Amino acid sequence: MTTNLPFDPDVEDPEAGEACELASRERDRWPRLPAGVLVAVFIGGVAGGLVRCGLGLAASVPDHAFPWDVLTINVVGAFALALLLVLLAEAAPPNRYLRPALGTGFLGAFTTFSSLAAASDQLFAHAHPVMAAGYVAGSLVGGVVACLLGLLAGRSISTRRDRLRERRIAAR
Repeated sequence: MTTNLPFDPDVEDPEAGEACELASRERDRWPRLPAGVLVAVFIGGVAGGLVRCGLGLAASVPDHAFPWDVLTINVVGAFALALLLVLLAEAAPPNRYLRPALGTGFLGAFTTFSSLAAASDQLFAHAHPVMAAGYVAGSLVGGVVACLLGLLAGRSISTRRDRLRERRIAAR
């Protein structure tokens, strides 16, 4: 079966060119993930959590103020995740551990919905419902726009890389 879809290292085996055991077996009640993928997510998650904690401490705001720190971290993370996924799918050689480590682990810990919820709750708790609603709306719109920009940037980088490769081949 040939498709133009990107390679998924968690489901496909690049050497065999077909779905691996994870995709071909019948669905179980409990998913079976390779231990190496779980370790990659764990290591990435620890690193992402530490970076987020460090940035949160360095740029913290009072509970009653607009949470620019959380908004910025989440919007930057949305951009980074979209960019990462496009580059891993289109420009990087297949690797079973990069997406789980960087996408799910690092960026999953770096950008968390719970931080958005906690920051908006703090604004509501300090009698700033309009600011809280603006923060939630700004986070959602900012995240979607950042994601679109990340996708566009990734496609641009991937396309530029492909054109350079074609020029090198044609010059030979």
